[in-house]
Amino acid sequence: MTGAERVWHELRQLGVEAVFGVPGGAVLPLVDALSAYQEIPFIVTRHESAAVHAADGYARVSGRPGVALVTSGPGGTNALTGLMTAMTDSVPLVVLVGQVPTTLIGTDAFQEADLFTMALSVVKHSWKLERVDDVAQVIRQAYEIARAGRPGPVLVELPKDVQLQEESHPRLTTVPPTGRPPVELTALAKARLKAYFRRAKRPILYIGGGVVASETSDWVRRWAERFDAPVTSTLMGLGAFPANHPLFLGMLGMHGTYTANHAMQEADLIVALGVRFDDRVTGRVDQFAPKARIVHVEVDPAEHNKIVTPDVTIVGDLRDVLPRLDALVPEKRHTPWREQLQRWQSEHPVRVPDAPVGRLSSGMVLTELSRALNDDDVVVTDVGQHQMWTALFVARNRPRRFVTSGGAGTMGYGLPAAIGAQVARPDGKVVLITGDGSIQMNLQELATVAQYQVPLIIMVMNNGGHGMVRQWQDLFHGRRRHGVYLDNPDFVALARVFGIPGTTIETEAALHDAFKHFDRLEGPLLLEMMIDPNEMVFPMVPSGRSLSEVIEG
Repeated sequence: MTGAERVWHELRQLGVEAVFGVPGGAVLPLVDALSAYQEIPFIVTRHESAAVHAADGYARVSGRPGVALVTSGPGGTNALTGLMTAMTDSVPLVVLVGQVPTTLIGTDAFQEADLFTMALSVVKHSWKLERVDDVAQVIRQAYEIARAGRPGPVLVELPKDVQLQEESHPRLTTVPPTGRPPVELTALAKARLKAYFRRAKRPILYIGGGVVASETSDWVRRWAERFDAPVTSTLMGLGAFPANHPLFLGMLGMHGTYTANHAMQEADLIVALGVRFDDRVTGRVDQFAPKARIVHVEVDPAEHNKIVTPDVTIVGDLRDVLPRLDALVPEKRHTPWREQLQRWQSEHPVRVPDAPVGRLSSGMVLTELSRALNDDDVVVTDVGQHQMWTALFVARNRPRRFVTSGGAGTMGYGLPAAIGAQVARPDGKVVLITGDGSIQMNLQELATVAQYQVPLIIMVMNNGGHGMVRQWQDLFHGRRRHGVYLDNPDFVALARVFGIPGTTIETEAALHDAFKHFDRLEGPLLLEMMIDPNEMVFPMVPSGRSLSEVIEG
């Protein structure tokens, strides 16, 4: 085989179902070879960042590595934002990037860039191929490393001559699955855990994206029910514990619920599973969970003791750790603690704000949407106020049914990620919730939606500007609004130019009517929601404050 043919042969053997990308001169051999693999559709996006975000959305929903193909030079540099987004959220990707022929590397040839070096800080691992006989082995290794341990994106740089050359003695040794590291659980740690569980009167389970990645949601639910422990989730963990479960307190952190944040501050035992204690969760670190013993279980040792110093740290995959700890978790009831939490939930609910005539509130729109969805539908968001409102108001009861950019906060992520999510679940419903600012950062992907007739429901929450930035200006910068107003296009008319039907919704009655027809849609649809331009996202913990200092609005 040629190097290009070998790439697709190996990826097909590994079960790859789709490739997202943009063709270009340095990857023409790969594009040509891909044409022989009709069972692997090539979804051509309009921009390379969108290709990587689409592969990312596919990976988050399917649980398998997504694959993207981009060309050399600007094709590769455009992909860097997508790599960063996947890296911060631990999403498995294999990104194939073209390169000029090996004989031209270092000569400033047309569209030459040292992408291998540029990407080092935003990938889990990378390869610069120089020999065609190494292609098979590298592709197998790349796929395995992307999904092993803490998942993440990997990059394979393929010079054009390596793609064209025929193998002579290809390395075809089997790449065994990367073994998960053994769980180190000392006798002292077990004794401490047993004592913590026995003595706890105000426990809480704090879960994150690691529960989704390890597919241990059922374990967490059983633990919570047996131990009568309430559960709070990071943004990345939403769906890993059923939102409709009586033990669920909602999301915690900067825009988390009053109850979840105060529960963390009053808890005497926090069991943190698959989380990294990022700044959006902890608030002021020296005042975080002052009354609690903290147990931290996380597969990546780099995340242990990085921000918070737990009382017990356990390095390991949750699939291996939770069975080892199962016998230590007793069956208990914590009635006074649960009653306190229920009082907080009753006294401090997340409120739906009022809206002026001719506008809707985000809470109203998303509450209605939540009623219209079933548990198997996928919700994708962009980044901004609408993202936080979605986290608060759209209940997700299953893992891999909520897709968003967390650690990187990448505006423009939503539309291409929703395309990838729909490819992963061709028979399912995917709803994109985006803002008027976010969608315009990858607006060209409406052409991709139209070309492939991706049956997305696209909800544009139009408040006429960069709402989250405006909120911070109003709260912390003397209401000096600068650089946040957007003179937007007519989104519905624009969608129709791309061949996508749409409508603008300004009243509650029109909102009810729009959601009635969701299950009968056979193609894409854009709904423009006219949102109060002065609306703010509450609750909110100001930056640098403790979780106890929640502004409720």
